[in-house]
Amino acid sequence: MTADPQLDTLEAKGLIRLASVDPELEYLFRHWLVQDAAYGSLLRQERRELHRLVGETLEALYGERRGELAAVLALHFEQAGDGPRAREHLMVAAEHALARHAIREARAFYERAEAQLPPPARDEDAALRRLRVVIAVGKIKSGWTFKPLDRELETLAAVVPIAEELGDLKLLGELYMHDALLRQFSGGSVATNKELQHSLRRIREIGDQLGDPSMQAMPSALLGTFQVFTGHLQEAVDALESAAPLLEERAEFVGAAFARGALAVGYARLGEFEKADKAAAESIELAASADPIAQLDALITQAFVRSAQGRLDDTVPLARICVEKAEETGGTACLIVSNYILGDAYLRQGLIEEAKRVLERSSEITVVTMRDFWRPSVQASISQAAALLGDFGAAEKGWEEALHDARKAGHRFAEATILQKRAEAEAEHGEAAAAWTDFAASATLFEEMGARPYLARVLRSWGDALARAGEPGADEKLARARSLFEEIGLVEEAQAVGARTGISS
Repeated sequence: MTADPQLDTLEAKGLIRLASVDPELEYLFRHWLVQDAAYGSLLRQERRELHRLVGETLEALYGERRGELAAVLALHFEQAGDGPRAREHLMVAAEHALARHAIREARAFYERAEAQLPPPARDEDAALRRLRVVIAVGKIKSGWTFKPLDRELETLAAVVPIAEELGDLKLLGELYMHDALLRQFSGGSVATNKELQHSLRRIREIGDQLGDPSMQAMPSALLGTFQVFTGHLQEAVDALESAAPLLEERAEFVGAAFARGALAVGYARLGEFEKADKAAAESIELAASADPIAQLDALITQAFVRSAQGRLDDTVPLARICVEKAEETGGTACLIVSNYILGDAYLRQGLIEEAKRVLERSSEITVVTMRDFWRPSVQASISQAAALLGDFGAAEKGWEEALHDARKAGHRFAEATILQKRAEAEAEHGEAAAAWTDFAASATLFEEMGARPYLARVLRSWGDALARAGEPGADEKLARARSLFEEIGLVEEAQAVGARTGISS
């Protein structure tokens, strides 16, 4: 028997059941339909009042568990129609979710907090205006890896004037850092992107005003990360080598793990594999205590390095893990790259159908999420698969589109890769003159970039094609390829080239 006869009656009729007596009496409905019917029988004003009472009671009883209960409290105050208190708890819930690396939950809380904001007004106080900026930055921080970039940029653009007027330098710096990151990976050339240049300039100015070395280094780190993938390799490595130690003082955003990862990719593309392995290991170590996306980025870095080393038997299982983790976390940017690495490795292993499947998945995501940066590389590999499967017409069209996009974006590394893939297919298809032109252009670009592993592989393919066609110059190309492989420590590839030419190591 309880002190409340009404509860006894409900329990006797089988509508509720006793759930707990310690630390306090707790009942549950026996079925959600009963709960739904009971809730639906209340007048709207009664519901609001009950939600308000529950929210206030929880606040009073469990104030020390504010972060843990923030989501529940927010729900009650939302239902009570109390926007300000709902916003307050939703912001706490969002921060609590971010601290637990639950980025999708955090994004949803920020969006709900935004929905509780009143319409903008001219006489709006500074605290409310600042909250609008904090919510916008929070939405980007938690959602940029899986939301369309154009919409995320619109979200930031809407609050830039408010943030500038408020003059909160730390908040402004964070806003512009996210803006710069999004603009870099949404496609286009840095040289012609005035909005990106403005964001980088403001980050540097704010870093100077705050006397914050890590923020002062951020523009170099952002550009360095971008240049690693576009092909300005030595400039990128130089920038990241100086910026990475400073970024290790910063616990969020690009972060030390991401910078070290980009540095590892830069070293690998230059053929400095000992340094690449060390930087990749450092990236994984730094990411161990960070969020799942940072940890996934570190794994992707390791897969990049293995691929550059030609260690395909190691690359494939690692890339598969990256794909699985990207699917689990919902990180679409990571999923694009992971599928690209896996698809490229499959192509190099001769697993064409498998490659086509994962590459097409990668391509679909670039379109849906507006991540144009990776589209030329992904399209080039899809075209290579098409050529290997006998559809040379589709492959030619794909390569033309990919080259146009790569050149428009100033993406030299993608351009060189596309030309190599097209040259290999042209040579197989009997279009010798076009193949020699593309091989030469690809080799020139890789040589200018200092991308020695990739130059060696172009020269090997070019030499093999010349030898099959009975053209002069094959031995020269193969000897240069073998010399480069030896220089950067890729012994097995050097020996394979030596076996082709009859030259012993």
